[in-house]
Amino acid sequence: MLSILIPTYNYCVVSLVEALFKEATELNIPFEILVFDDGSNSELNHENETINKLINCSFKVLDRNIGRSAIRNLLAKNASFDNLLFLDADVIPKKNDFIKNYLRVKNPEVVYGGISQTVPSPKKPKKLRWLYTKKREKFTTSSANFYIKKQIFNIYLFDESLKSYGCEDVIFFENLKKDKVIFNYINNPVFHLGNDDANTFIEKTHQAIKNLIFLIDKNKISSKKYYISNVYLKLDRFKLDVLVLYIFKLIKPMLIKNFNSSNPSLFLYDFYRLGYYCLIKNKK
Repeated sequence: MLSILIPTYNYCVVSLVEALFKEATELNIPFEILVFDDGSNSELNHENETINKLINCSFKVLDRNIGRSAIRNLLAKNASFDNLLFLDADVIPKKNDFIKNYLRVKNPEVVYGGISQTVPSPKKPKKLRWLYTKKREKFTTSSANFYIKKQIFNIYLFDESLKSYGCEDVIFFENLKKDKVIFNYINNPVFHLGNDDANTFIEKTHQAIKNLIFLIDKNKISSKKYYISNVYLKLDRFKLDVLVLYIFKLIKPMLIKNFNSSNPSLFLYDFYRLGYYCLIKNKK
């Protein structure tokens, strides 16, 4: 029936697994919950080991770090059932009938449930990440919460050339949509709990932009389909990317200060992303 697959790294997933286990047991369906830690050697893994005491649940620490794409592929490979539910470690279902809502979908190939921000908002310096979830992430398709048939997943898989954070879900869902795989969007969100502080979020942004440039350079995705890369193309055409890069370097300390404040600006965050994109492109 259902394999629930959760990749993690240095994060306690016990509360998430217990919530999923409770509902799946009450539904009286064949299920399993597989949690793989990507070689973090974290002290939190002692807590995660308690997952193995739950029936049909398994926690495993990989011998080495294999990356965000490869660990999802490995989880699917080890799944016993034909229906896969992928969840990020730092989420929790918003509704008590979370699993049931997925099972209600008729003839599903891919189902995306959505993501939502916690209430109330956190204080600085975690406000930027929370605001991004509220204003941007909740309106995009991500790997944080989706259901897929195993036979479909095995055709596409996540791109294992991407080892670090960012864009692994972009190319995965892009390939599905390109082949006109049927998507179902339902109102079945998870709360995003892992609000990184601003500096951590910016570092992850750097990694995501590098991955985006890598995918474009390898002709795996089109630069015209993504806001930052599309704007860069227009700037580069008129040699304005150098000007943006100059301004970016000049005001970068001010931007970082804003991101760590209690009132961070997504407009400034977008400019930061564009400036960093120009920085990486001009290094080549």
